Amino acid sequence: MKNRRHSKYTMQLFTALCLLLPLSIYAQQAAQIRVIEEEAIPFTRFLSKADFDQRYPGKLLSDAAKLDTGWYVIYQHESLNYYFGPMLLESTGQDYFEQFKETVGEAVDQRPSIEGYRLELSFEPQIATTNPSGSTPPQSGEPQIGSGTPQPAPKPSIFDFIKRIFGFG
Repeated sequence: MKNRRHSKYTMQLFTALCLLLPLSIYAQQAAQIRVIEEEAIPFTRFLSKADFDQRYPGKLLSDAAKLDTGWYVIYQHESLNYYFGPMLLESTGQDYFEQFKETVGEAVDQRPSIEGYRLELSFEPQIATTNPSGSTPPQSGEPQIGSGTPQPAPKPSIFDFIKRIFGFG
């Protein structure tokens, strides 16, 4: 009798663990950020999700603080956390943002049940501190001038290399 009770308890515990494991894996995946190159945005218009995911797997990150510095078009909905970028120039990000906004708008028109998503252009990674004056840093999409947010360093070019060789840089 005691052996049956122990066996039943073990079986219930095993079943509970089997049910919780997929939920914990799902929660971990839902929290991950998928960083995809911004050139993929035009393909969201005509590729199926499966084809898009195969063609642009991106890079998975567990935390937004691990993002490379730059401008990102961010789309979040339910378990999707897509960060397209990084882009050096805000104007480039704005162009891609407008293009993606149009694509998302068309998708929502076709399926009005799509709601509660986040779509924005943001300079990442965000610094979650306040300015010395006590005010909060500017919201994404607002000018970052004087906010303490480091701007990305310009990428070296072949011309910079040639200047250094000849002693001009």
